[in-house]
Amino acid sequence: MFTNIFIIPIFCIIFIVSCNKINNNASFSREENKRVVTINNYKVALTQKEIDVLINKKTELPFTGELLNNKEVGIYSCKVCGADLFMSDDKFNSGTGWPSFDDSILDNIKLISNGNEVEVVCRVCGSHMGHLFYNEGFTKKNTRYCINSVSLSFKKNKDEE
Repeated sequence: MFTNIFIIPIFCIIFIVSCNKINNNASFSREENKRVVTINNYKVALTQKEIDVLINKKTELPFTGELLNNKEVGIYSCKVCGADLFMSDDKFNSGTGWPSFDDSILDNIKLISNGNEVEVVCRVCGSHMGHLFYNEGFTKKNTRYCINSVSLSFKKNKDEE
């Protein structure tokens, strides 16, 4: 009986300590249920929606992206590696439901043609950004990079602050 009084609290302490170690090593971040993933040597915390788009090449729902109506001056960069991809001067309202650009920072963009579509990926880390469309008549450049908001981060131009 005497040993049970000591053994039970010791087991409880061991259980609590081991649970804390498991939580500290978990691949989930407490911030917005983000999961830490590695994409081509870039370790980043992403939501499931971001994983679906950036890694699994899915498309976010139209008119839901945070950057769709952003009109601030700055640079749009890759959410995974931070490579600069689009300038705000090249953004336009296509009415399609996704951020649209008629030009890109070509050194950091890779285009992959797979039949009827041209996929836009980050040249630095390979993350999926969206698709490229030609000859739609939206701008004089006749080019539309249709990009998922969740693929991008926005860096506001310091001169505009």
